[in-house]
Amino acid sequence: MKAKLTHFLERYWMALALLVMLPVYWNIAVLNEQRVDYINNGFFKFWLAGRMTWTPEHPYSLEDWNAGHKQFGATWMDEKRFAYPLPLALIVSPLGLLPIETAYILWDFLAQILLAGCLLWLATHWDGLNRRLYVLFLLVAATLNGNIYLGLMTGTVVVLFLVFLTLALWLMEKKRYLLAGFFLALVILKPPLVTILILLGLWLIFARHWRVIGGMLLGGLSLLLIGFLQDPQWLQKFLGTGDSLLEMRLGHQPTILSYTRLMCAGDLVCAMTWYALIAFLLVAVFAVILWKTHSRLKPLQVFSLAIPLGLLLPPYLWSYDYTLLVIPVAYVAFELVRRKKTYLYATLFLLVLSALALAGLILFWMNPDRDALTIQRDMWSIWTGLYVLVAAWCLVLCLPSESAEAAALPIKLEDN
Repeated sequence: MKAKLTHFLERYWMALALLVMLPVYWNIAVLNEQRVDYINNGFFKFWLAGRMTWTPEHPYSLEDWNAGHKQFGATWMDEKRFAYPLPLALIVSPLGLLPIETAYILWDFLAQILLAGCLLWLATHWDGLNRRLYVLFLLVAATLNGNIYLGLMTGTVVVLFLVFLTLALWLMEKKRYLLAGFFLALVILKPPLVTILILLGLWLIFARHWRVIGGMLLGGLSLLLIGFLQDPQWLQKFLGTGDSLLEMRLGHQPTILSYTRLMCAGDLVCAMTWYALIAFLLVAVFAVILWKTHSRLKPLQVFSLAIPLGLLLPPYLWSYDYTLLVIPVAYVAFELVRRKKTYLYATLFLLVLSALALAGLILFWMNPDRDALTIQRDMWSIWTGLYVLVAAWCLVLCLPSESAEAAALPIKLEDN
């Protein structure tokens, strides 16, 4: 009987874990729909852009964008037009077919399922039933994570980019390099995340993964073509939004630039100079590390190195973008279990991470005057990113004294 139960769990553990969490995800989605003013937050702009895909209206039209906000009673409009590449409006267009109330609750629910799916797949890199069941703890930790919860409340589509990165990772491990590069290219649909692609690109060049790079070029050209089919002038219109976005968001976000602005007492020339210098030094250190270690690093390890740093480098992004840290967080947690032969260190790591993210969420709502030269809004969340970066880099670069084969994935583990 015990053997049959073990066999059943080994075969269906992913489905069972997801089944356990589904009622939790649905209740979170329902509560958010009841409590969140989604007409006046980030979700509305994605829903509106998706809706405009089915109508003569255009998300890059100042008049249509303003009229759409007025039509549906949105009083908060932080962007004069849709501030993302036009093909993203096509991806979210199914949401636009639904009433906004239905679209919000379904997207909130689906986003949690997609995130859980990424975590469950990442757990398969470590053999051993007990380790895989530990993913339930990671799923709960993700549910309680302040950065992820903020993304759910505001209805952002950052989970899509987590899916793109996870699919690219999976395809690399399956040696389907061209398709892996194609999914990597989709990350450019959120331009600040191009820093992650640059860091991964360094590894691809050093490791001579030319087919992945070719797939990225193919993906980028496909996005350009899709955009041109929607609007021959879309690229020019989109590029016109960049300067205003940076000006609106500078000093509020968990980025190096926000802190150099603070250090320079608001002097933008000084802030940009220090930001460029620090970013260059960090990328240079990353490149040197990759050059020396690329031959022994597996894709998951490289992603775990690149994503935390890639989230610190952009001039602007929000703390809900730290949802992408799911990949390095899963690596750190399961590697701590493997190396320490106990769940204690991994659990402590996740508890500290949850505490930092929760503190960042609380401080996010303590919003002083926009121009105040102090740590405010999302700036506190940078410590979450730094925490994950240090943990991931230490584990990847301080490998145990095992053979290189022992670092290969999936990793065989003994059950506790």
